[in-house]
Amino acid sequence: MSASAGIPGFGGRLIMPADADFAAARLTNNTAADAWPALIAQAASATDVAAVVRWVRANGQPLAIRSGGHSICGHSTGDGVVVLDLRKLNAIEIDPSPAAAWAWAGAGATAGEYTKAAYARGRATSFGDTASVGLGGLVGGGGIGWLVRKYGLTIDSLLAAELVTADGELITASANEHTDLFWALRGGGGNFGVVTRYQLALRPIGQVVHGMLLMPATRDNVRQVLAIGMAAPDDLTLMPYVMAIPPMEEVPAREHGRLGLWVDTLWAGPAAAGAPVLAALRELGPLLIDNVAEKPYPDVYPPPHEGAERGGWTSSSIFLDAADSDVHEVVERMLAAPPGECVAIFRVLGGAAARVPSDATAYAWRERQLLVWIMGFWSGTDPALKASHGAWVGEFRAALAPYGTGAFASFMGDDSAEALATVYPPATLARLRDVKRRYDPDNFFRLNLNVVPAES
Repeated sequence: MSASAGIPGFGGRLIMPADADFAAARLTNNTAADAWPALIAQAASATDVAAVVRWVRANGQPLAIRSGGHSICGHSTGDGVVVLDLRKLNAIEIDPSPAAAWAWAGAGATAGEYTKAAYARGRATSFGDTASVGLGGLVGGGGIGWLVRKYGLTIDSLLAAELVTADGELITASANEHTDLFWALRGGGGNFGVVTRYQLALRPIGQVVHGMLLMPATRDNVRQVLAIGMAAPDDLTLMPYVMAIPPMEEVPAREHGRLGLWVDTLWAGPAAAGAPVLAALRELGPLLIDNVAEKPYPDVYPPPHEGAERGGWTSSSIFLDAADSDVHEVVERMLAAPPGECVAIFRVLGGAAARVPSDATAYAWRERQLLVWIMGFWSGTDPALKASHGAWVGEFRAALAPYGTGAFASFMGDDSAEALATVYPPATLARLRDVKRRYDPDNFFRLNLNVVPAES
């Protein structure tokens, strides 16, 4: 395969291994995916995307799709693959009417960019919790973030998606067109085509109350924080996590190395109405840090730290039935975590996300109110650390299996068939396989949490 003469119909930029900036362009967010692609094609339009799909398919090469480069499994790169980089497809168009009810956004736009643009009109879409994540990966997985209880998952705001199919055709999927595909795109990942842009509903947003409370990670503290989060009004979303406290000037030295409960908090309603709920959290203590304050909503998505050392990470997840014996298991497992920034993050769900029928989208865990995201981080590129942290994550999830079920697609560091079966219940997976058969029967789009087409 050679792209030296160009790709027919492609007007973007091709970055070859011999180019000076290839070494930097090949990098993703995760050093665990330290691969060398054969070619990086930076698309500038949907036409470019279609041209690359047709050319790669004709040449029989694997195709990796990159939006923000945050794929935990490394699906946005690979040795010898063609990387289709969508980051130049970042245009954002806000509904010009006074109501500003929708926005069109390119798959390469980031959550931070979109949030700032929407907030200028007093609007928001429910996204994740990291500014640099690209919409192409975030939306396909479902999108669990700061407004999940108030406005649901990101896919609950999806109105339409323009995508390039395996045949290189540009189509639109919505509630009125290609409805089976529209269902699958809401939680089924990148199995069905390359989405070039999304139309998303906008909701009202103003100042929010946001920040972090740090307290000792006792079992009682964890249980009570989760109970408050699950019982609170939809305006409250909590993302509490358990992690060893690093050396910090704000925290007494005697607490360094001990397990801390970091209660990331967002109240999306009037500040006065949220005061009693926040007071109940603060009473748990003793508080080591309290920086919860009123702020503009985009400040919830700070930009990445410049000059931060790159590192690797892997993760898994499980939906829990309750917050009882499993809390004991989480604390015990965190006490035995390997060196590095290992963390167990609870996502308190329910609210608007739970009021959508479970079969309405490919995300089928609507009745679950609690998710645990188990993450292992390390510095550098040492493959031994990848293996040790991966083993710890796997053992952690196995220990929680008696207390819950399922997993969230975007949090998976394992892309095996066994992992796929934890992400989608049998009926959901069967329906996804049928949609895959109709839109990608040859499984051309396979560098993902792969849904194999159903047999004809």
